[in-house]
Amino acid sequence: MGLFDIFKRKKKVVAPIEYDARLFKSTLNLFTDFGDNINASDIVKICIDRIATHSAKLKPRYVKTQDDKTVQEKKGDLSYLLKFQPNPLMSPYDFIYRVVTLLYLNNNAFIYPVYDPLTYELTELWPLKPNSVEALKDESGALFLRFYFTDKKAFTLPYESLIHLRRFYGTNDIFGGSGAISDHSALLKTIKINDSVLQGLDNAIRTSFQIKGLLKINGMLNEKDKNAQKAEFERALKDSTGDGSSIIPVDLKADYVPLTVDPKLVDSTTLTFLQKKIITYFGVSDAIFDNKFNENEYNAFYEGVIEGIAIALSEAFSKALLTRNQLEKGEQIIFYSERLQYASWNTKVQAIEKLMGLGILSLNESRALLGFEPIEGGNKRLQSLNYVDADKANDYQLEPIILQPKKKEDDKDDKGN
Repeated sequence: MGLFDIFKRKKKVVAPIEYDARLFKSTLNLFTDFGDNINASDIVKICIDRIATHSAKLKPRYVKTQDDKTVQEKKGDLSYLLKFQPNPLMSPYDFIYRVVTLLYLNNNAFIYPVYDPLTYELTELWPLKPNSVEALKDESGALFLRFYFTDKKAFTLPYESLIHLRRFYGTNDIFGGSGAISDHSALLKTIKINDSVLQGLDNAIRTSFQIKGLLKINGMLNEKDKNAQKAEFERALKDSTGDGSSIIPVDLKADYVPLTVDPKLVDSTTLTFLQKKIITYFGVSDAIFDNKFNENEYNAFYEGVIEGIAIALSEAFSKALLTRNQLEKGEQIIFYSERLQYASWNTKVQAIEKLMGLGILSLNESRALLGFEPIEGGNKRLQSLNYVDADKANDYQLEPIILQPKKKEDDKDDKGN
């Protein structure tokens, strides 16, 4: 099956519009030229990789919730796709990594759900990589998106059947960024300055390896004699450097004239400043960029970047893949994280002590946090008797009084003595 064949099996939500539909707002032109491709910058590539890598560790689950608490994990095709195989080419990690990468490159990411044409069961999820996208409306007011790809093919799809993620959503009604383009103009200025600085640094280094002097020959020589004189000078140079000497013998017919080369190098402070501006644009700290973060630095990165992505993914997937009835019954698609994996050993131990006592973690879940293999019978959940249901607290407090045996003095009083 070709990649574009997936469009032939879309879910019958609404019929596709004709080509005489009017343009709604604007066309989203995604960057294609090298000069405007932010991914050409190694710093940008690393920043997006850091964000996509940690986002890809999120675990999508189809669950039923009640009072904002997970009651059970749902089974079926949707749950299988989210947990194991979104499409034949990608694992869940690959799928989320690609979606987040496209989101940060274009400020928009589009995912197309493929449904079985007979049963209408969800069978695949595909991230799309178009060159441009048009927002359209038909006469009834329904919204559609027309995608154009590198092979010049165009597909018009109902917006409600797509999963759409956006960054910098504020200027345009439909798309992230400015709406007309992906809107990385502010970032591109810094990238181009940084590139110019690096090119200047490269030229300075190259200059330091260029000609250091001239061999001036006193007299009129033909081409053959000049080549012979040059060969003689190179031989003298080779002999002098070979025996460790710094003196080159030159006869009266030639003079060596040194050339002064003084290349200017950019100071490290300027380079650091430019890199800082780029990584700050993506919300990535120096510690995350260098992969040398501690617990607090990762928590700041998670709360500032990854948590927002997890919420956006959860809401977009739930909205597109679940019906209103399912949502009202508490069914959701939630992208969970395992933040404790990045905590220090002491923090993990303290968390396990608390969470196991509340019956939240099983033995194997606790062992996994510490990097230990699971054990037989380790799926049990233990709970401390120091904790009690708040609604039954009075019963527990009154029970010792009710069951406490009467004292002898009390017995005497009962008998009238």
